[in-house]
This record gives sequence, structure tokens and C-alpha cells, in this order.
Amino acid sequence: MGAYQVLIVGAGFAGSEAAYRLAREGVRVGLLTQSLDSVMMPFLPPKPPFPPGSLLERAYDPADPRLWAFHARAKYLLEAERNLHLFQATATGLLLEGSRVVGVSTWEGPPVEAERVVLAVGSFLGARLRIGEVEEEAGRLSEASYPDLFQHLLALGFRFLEREGEVPETPTTPGYRVRYHAFHPEEWEAATFRLKRLERLYGLGLCVREGDYALMSQEGLRLAEHLLHELG
Repeated sequence: MGAYQVLIVGAGFAGSEAAYRLAREGVRVGLLTQSLDSVMMPFLPPKPPFPPGSLLERAYDPADPRLWAFHARAKYLLEAERNLHLFQATATGLLLEGSRVVGVSTWEGPPVEAERVVLAVGSFLGARLRIGEVEEEAGRLSEASYPDLFQHLLALGFRFLEREGEVPETPTTPGYRVRYHAFHPEEWEAATFRLKRLERLYGLGLCVREGDYALMSQEGLRLAEHLLHELG
């Protein structure tokens, strides 16, 4: 695909929703995830109402509420979009030309170039997950955090707030708590999603604001509309 028009780092609810909407409007989108097995994977069943026409709404099936089945339907819809490239990699830093972001570096080696970059990295910046007395560097259960990317952003001068989330125990998984870092409100422009310290860099989802699945989906759609306007 060459350089993407938009690269979204993080395939949770907000990032996936934005990627899906942009791709359906003809934008060349890269959707980077650390694990293809966790794309739009909920830790609790999503509950309607959902934004009309959203990926969240399309992937939801009340007759089959299994979390893995929801993930599989969402991933299938994303992979079916010809303008969307869903791929597995770990972002370690931003590629810069002066003050303009032009892509990301990856742990795997190959850089990923893009005209615009969206950080939709959820609870994975500087994250520590605790189960009982055990603590690990993870943003969700069995999902590693972004330590290199977080340190890179700190080195660039970005400011953060520490937040904490709790996931209740389910019949198949233990409950746990996650401490993570979100961008300081003064770094982020809510109307445009811009991370103002650099050009063509945007923040989306839990790394900039808290909310449930429906709100994350709505925010993804709102960002997509803003970028469609920018791209003309």
C-alpha cells in the first residue's frame, strides 16, 4: 500500500471504529495492533444502544454474545475493507520531519510511513497490571504495554496523568487493576483530536479520555469525520 494517508496505532474500539469509517470512505488506512488476536476484543459483553451504522453495531449479535465471537466478527469486517490494512507490529516511537509526524518506528524493524498518525493506545502507555500481589507491565490481561513508545513520548516533552481502571472477575478470567498514563488534557485538543505538540498527530480513546464501548465507538466516528474534512 505504500505510505498510508492515516495510520492508527491501536485496534481497540475507538481505533478500529475510526479505521473502518475512513476506509469505507476511500481513505488508505493502516491499523496497527500488537496482537491480531485482540482486535476490538471486549473484556465484558458490549451492551446497546450503539452509534447507528458503526462497526460496533455491525459486529454485535445478540444471539451470540461470546466475546471471542464478537472479536471475530469485528476483525472480519475490518479485513474485508479493501482500503484498510490491518497488521501486527509494536510501535516504539514517532518518525519526525521537523515538527511533523510522518509515521512510526517499530520493534520489528521496518518503519511505517503515513501522512497522519493517530495514537489510540488505550491503557497501554506506562501501564502496570496487578492481580492480587502480582504486578506486570501490561495494559490488559496477557497484553503487553508500550514501554518504548511511552518513553519516546516523554522524551519529546509530552505530559501525562496517571489513571487507574478495574476489570471485574468473570467466569473465565480473574479480576485485575491497571494503572496507566493518559495524555494531560492540555496536550490534547478535544474538538480536533490533535496532540498539539506536533503536527499531524492525534489522540483517540482511553489515552485521552475515559468512556465505555459506545462512547469509544462514537469518538472513533467523530475523529474519522474530522479527518475526512481535513483530507478533503
